[in-house]
Amino acid sequence: MIKKNAVLAAILLFGTAACGKGEVDTAVDYVALGDSLAAGQTPYSEIGDGYADMIAEELERQEQLAEYTKELAVSGYTTDDILKQLASEDAIETVQAADLITISAGANDLLRLVRINPTSGEVEFDEAQMEKELNNIRGNMETVITKLNDEAPDASIYVMGYYFPFPHLQENQKDELANRLDQLNGILKDAAEGQEADFVPVDEAFGENALDKLPNAADIHPNREGYEAMADAFWNRYQNR
Repeated sequence: MIKKNAVLAAILLFGTAACGKGEVDTAVDYVALGDSLAAGQTPYSEIGDGYADMIAEELERQEQLAEYTKELAVSGYTTDDILKQLASEDAIETVQAADLITISAGANDLLRLVRINPTSGEVEFDEAQMEKELNNIRGNMETVITKLNDEAPDASIYVMGYYFPFPHLQENQKDELANRLDQLNGILKDAAEGQEADFVPVDEAFGENALDKLPNAADIHPNREGYEAMADAFWNRYQNR
Protein backbone atom coordinates (compact mmCIF):
# COMPACT_ATOMS: atom_id res chain seq x y z
CA MET A 1 0.00 0.00 0.00
CA ILE A 2 1.51 3.32 -1.08
CA LYS A 3 -0.81 5.94 0.45
CA LYS A 4 1.32 8.36 2.51
CA ASN A 5 4.13 5.90 3.21
CA ALA A 6 6.56 7.38 0.71
CA VAL A 7 6.35 10.75 2.40
CA LEU A 8 6.59 9.23 5.86
CA ALA A 9 9.61 7.12 4.92
CA ALA A 10 11.32 10.30 3.79
CA ILE A 11 10.64 11.78 7.20
CA LEU A 12 12.42 8.88 8.87
CA LEU A 13 15.38 8.83 6.53
CA PHE A 14 16.00 12.52 6.03
CA GLY A 15 14.08 14.38 8.71
CA THR A 16 12.50 17.73 8.01
CA ALA A 17 14.98 18.42 5.20
CA ALA A 18 12.91 16.08 3.04
CA CYS A 19 10.13 18.65 2.99
CA GLY A 20 12.03 20.97 0.66
CA LYS A 21 11.47 24.27 2.47
CA GLY A 22 7.92 23.39 3.28
CA GLU A 23 6.86 22.66 -0.27
CA VAL A 24 5.27 19.34 0.75
CA ASP A 25 2.93 19.09 3.72
CA THR A 26 4.12 16.01 5.61
CA ALA A 27 2.32 16.70 8.90
CA VAL A 28 0.90 13.44 10.24
CA ASP A 29 -2.33 12.89 12.15
CA TYR A 30 -1.70 9.69 14.10
CA VAL A 31 -4.47 7.62 15.68
CA ALA A 32 -3.72 4.58 17.87
CA LEU A 33 -6.56 2.20 18.64
CA GLY A 34 -6.98 -1.18 20.23
CA ASP A 35 -6.35 -2.76 23.60
CA SER A 36 -4.14 -2.09 26.64
CA LEU A 37 -0.95 -2.31 24.58
CA ALA A 38 -2.16 0.51 22.37
CA ALA A 39 -3.12 2.41 25.53
CA GLY A 40 0.30 1.83 27.13
CA GLN A 41 -0.66 -0.17 30.22
CA THR A 42 2.33 -0.94 32.43
CA PRO A 43 3.11 -4.21 34.26
CA TYR A 44 1.64 -2.60 37.39
CA SER A 45 -1.82 -1.65 36.10
CA GLU A 46 -1.10 1.97 35.24
CA ILE A 47 -1.42 3.75 31.91
CA GLY A 48 1.93 5.17 30.83
CA ASP A 49 3.96 5.65 27.70
CA GLY A 50 3.41 2.72 25.35
CA TYR A 51 4.62 2.00 21.83
CA ALA A 52 2.08 4.42 20.34
CA ASP A 53 3.37 7.27 22.48
CA MET A 54 6.92 6.45 21.40
CA ILE A 55 5.92 6.49 17.73
CA ALA A 56 4.28 9.87 18.29
CA GLU A 57 7.36 11.15 20.10
CA GLU A 58 9.58 10.22 17.16
CA LEU A 59 7.27 11.95 14.71
CA GLU A 60 7.29 15.00 16.93
CA ARG A 61 11.07 14.90 17.20
CA GLN A 62 11.16 15.03 13.42
CA GLU A 63 8.72 17.98 13.60
CA GLN A 64 6.22 15.99 11.56
CA LEU A 65 3.46 15.30 14.09
CA ALA A 66 0.28 17.31 13.51
CA GLU A 67 -2.05 15.48 15.92
CA TYR A 68 -1.87 12.33 18.03
CA THR A 69 -4.53 10.52 20.01
CA LYS A 70 -4.90 7.19 21.75
CA GLU A 71 -8.40 7.92 23.00
CA LEU A 72 -9.63 4.91 21.01
CA ALA A 73 -7.22 2.58 22.85
CA VAL A 74 -8.96 0.92 25.80
CA SER A 75 -7.57 -1.69 28.19
CA GLY A 76 -9.40 -4.98 27.93
CA TYR A 77 -10.83 -4.37 24.47
CA THR A 78 -11.44 -7.36 22.23
CA THR A 79 -11.99 -7.31 18.49
CA ASP A 80 -15.74 -7.37 19.19
CA ASP A 81 -15.36 -4.21 21.29
CA ILE A 82 -13.42 -2.44 18.55
CA LEU A 83 -16.11 -3.26 16.00
CA LYS A 84 -18.72 -1.74 18.30
CA GLN A 85 -16.47 1.27 18.92
CA LEU A 86 -16.10 1.92 15.19
CA ALA A 87 -19.88 2.13 14.90
CA SER A 88 -19.88 5.33 16.95
CA GLU A 89 -19.88 8.76 15.30
CA ASP A 90 -17.11 10.10 17.54
CA ALA A 91 -14.77 7.21 16.70
CA ILE A 92 -15.44 7.56 13.00
CA GLU A 93 -14.66 11.29 13.09
CA THR A 94 -11.36 10.55 14.82
CA VAL A 95 -10.42 7.87 12.30
CA GLN A 96 -11.40 9.99 9.30
CA ALA A 97 -8.79 12.59 10.27
CA ALA A 98 -5.95 10.06 10.40
CA ASP A 99 -2.96 9.75 8.10
CA LEU A 100 -1.41 6.97 10.21
CA ILE A 101 -3.29 4.32 12.19
CA THR A 102 -1.89 1.58 14.41
CA ILE A 103 -4.04 -1.11 15.96
CA SER A 104 -3.49 -3.79 18.59
CA ALA A 105 -6.36 -6.26 18.80
CA GLY A 106 -6.96 -9.97 19.25
CA ALA A 107 -4.98 -11.04 22.31
CA ASN A 108 -7.77 -10.36 24.81
CA ASP A 109 -10.12 -12.50 22.74
CA LEU A 110 -7.83 -15.48 23.37
CA LEU A 111 -6.39 -14.73 26.79
CA ARG A 112 -9.82 -14.57 28.41
CA LEU A 113 -10.05 -18.30 27.61
CA VAL A 114 -6.73 -19.11 29.31
CA ARG A 115 -6.46 -20.16 32.92
CA ILE A 116 -3.33 -20.78 34.96
CA ASN A 117 -4.04 -23.66 37.37
CA PRO A 118 -3.18 -22.29 40.84
CA THR A 119 -2.12 -25.72 42.09
CA SER A 120 -0.08 -27.09 39.20
CA GLY A 121 0.82 -23.81 37.52
CA GLU A 122 -0.17 -25.35 34.19
CA VAL A 123 -1.86 -23.46 31.37
CA GLU A 124 -5.39 -24.64 30.71
CA PHE A 125 -7.84 -23.78 27.93
CA ASP A 126 -10.55 -25.46 25.89
CA GLU A 127 -9.27 -26.37 22.40
CA ALA A 128 -12.68 -26.04 20.74
CA GLN A 129 -13.30 -22.63 22.27
CA MET A 130 -9.85 -21.49 21.21
CA GLU A 131 -10.44 -22.54 17.60
CA LYS A 132 -13.82 -20.79 17.56
CA GLU A 133 -12.28 -17.60 18.92
CA LEU A 134 -9.45 -17.62 16.40
CA ASN A 135 -11.99 -17.80 13.59
CA ASN A 136 -13.96 -14.96 15.18
CA ILE A 137 -10.80 -12.82 15.36
CA ARG A 138 -10.12 -13.47 11.69
CA GLY A 139 -13.54 -12.22 10.61
CA ASN A 140 -13.55 -9.29 13.00
CA MET A 141 -10.12 -8.02 12.00
CA GLU A 142 -10.93 -8.22 8.32
CA THR A 143 -14.04 -6.16 9.02
CA VAL A 144 -12.17 -3.65 11.21
CA ILE A 145 -9.48 -3.03 8.60
CA THR A 146 -12.06 -2.75 5.83
CA LYS A 147 -13.92 -0.18 7.94
CA LEU A 148 -10.73 1.81 8.54
CA ASN A 149 -9.89 1.74 4.83
CA ASP A 150 -13.38 2.94 3.98
CA GLU A 151 -13.36 5.78 6.49
CA ALA A 152 -9.71 6.83 6.03
CA PRO A 153 -8.75 5.71 2.51
CA ASP A 154 -5.52 7.70 2.47
CA ALA A 155 -4.29 6.54 5.88
CA SER A 156 -1.46 4.06 6.34
CA ILE A 157 -2.66 1.24 8.60
CA TYR A 158 -0.34 -0.93 10.70
CA VAL A 159 -1.58 -3.98 12.60
CA MET A 160 0.69 -4.76 15.55
CA GLY A 161 1.55 -8.37 16.30
CA TYR A 162 1.82 -9.91 19.75
CA TYR A 163 4.62 -11.29 21.90
CA PHE A 164 4.55 -14.36 24.15
CA PRO A 165 3.13 -12.93 27.42
CA PHE A 166 4.06 -15.71 29.88
CA PRO A 167 7.88 -15.90 30.12
CA HIS A 168 7.64 -16.82 33.80
CA LEU A 169 6.04 -20.21 33.04
CA GLN A 170 8.15 -23.34 33.16
CA GLU A 171 9.61 -24.26 29.79
CA ASN A 172 7.49 -27.41 29.38
CA GLN A 173 4.33 -25.34 29.83
CA LYS A 174 4.99 -22.78 27.11
CA ASP A 175 4.76 -24.66 23.83
CA GLU A 176 1.01 -25.14 23.44
CA LEU A 177 0.11 -21.54 24.25
CA ALA A 178 3.01 -20.24 22.15
CA ASN A 179 1.60 -22.19 19.19
CA ARG A 180 -1.79 -20.54 19.65
CA LEU A 181 -0.21 -17.10 19.75
CA ASP A 182 1.67 -17.95 16.57
CA GLN A 183 -1.71 -18.75 15.03
CA LEU A 184 -3.06 -15.41 16.23
CA ASN A 185 -0.14 -13.55 14.66
CA GLY A 186 -0.66 -15.46 11.44
CA ILE A 187 -4.33 -14.48 11.38
CA LEU A 188 -3.49 -10.81 12.04
CA LYS A 189 -0.85 -10.87 9.30
CA ASP A 190 -3.23 -12.40 6.76
CA ALA A 191 -6.02 -9.97 7.69
CA ALA A 192 -3.69 -6.98 7.34
CA GLU A 193 -2.05 -7.97 4.08
CA GLY A 194 -5.36 -9.02 2.57
CA GLN A 195 -6.80 -5.56 3.25
CA GLU A 196 -3.93 -3.36 2.03
CA ALA A 197 -2.54 -2.83 5.53
CA ASP A 198 0.84 -3.73 7.04
CA PHE A 199 1.60 -6.25 9.78
CA VAL A 200 4.27 -5.48 12.38
CA PRO A 201 5.78 -8.62 13.98
CA VAL A 202 7.08 -8.14 17.51
CA ASP A 203 7.45 -11.73 18.72
CA GLU A 204 11.10 -12.12 17.75
CA ALA A 205 12.03 -9.01 19.74
CA PHE A 206 10.60 -10.71 22.84
CA GLY A 207 11.01 -14.46 22.41
CA GLU A 208 9.58 -16.79 25.05
CA ASN A 209 11.88 -15.70 27.88
CA ALA A 210 11.59 -11.91 27.89
CA LEU A 211 11.82 -11.47 31.65
CA ASP A 212 13.60 -8.16 31.09
CA LYS A 213 10.60 -6.81 29.16
CA LEU A 214 7.83 -8.54 31.15
CA PRO A 215 9.04 -8.24 34.75
CA ASN A 216 5.79 -8.92 36.63
CA ALA A 217 4.93 -12.62 36.74
CA ALA A 218 1.34 -11.69 37.61
CA ASP A 219 0.89 -9.37 34.65
CA ILE A 220 1.27 -9.69 30.87
CA HIS A 221 2.11 -6.07 30.04
CA PRO A 222 5.59 -4.89 29.07
CA ASN A 223 7.76 -2.29 30.76
CA ARG A 224 9.28 0.65 28.91
CA GLU A 225 11.95 -1.58 27.39
CA GLY A 226 9.25 -3.84 25.99
CA TYR A 227 7.30 -0.96 24.51
CA GLU A 228 10.50 0.42 23.00
CA ALA A 229 11.02 -2.97 21.32
CA MET A 230 7.51 -2.74 19.85
CA ALA A 231 8.09 0.80 18.62
CA ASP A 232 11.40 -0.28 17.08
CA ALA A 233 9.62 -3.13 15.30
CA PHE A 234 7.16 -0.61 13.88
CA TRP A 235 9.93 1.65 12.57
CA ASN A 236 11.79 -1.32 11.12
CA ARG A 237 8.71 -2.37 9.17
CA TYR A 238 8.00 1.22 8.21
CA GLN A 239 11.42 1.86 6.77
CA ASN A 240 11.85 -1.48 5.02
CA ARG A 241 8.52 -1.93 3.28
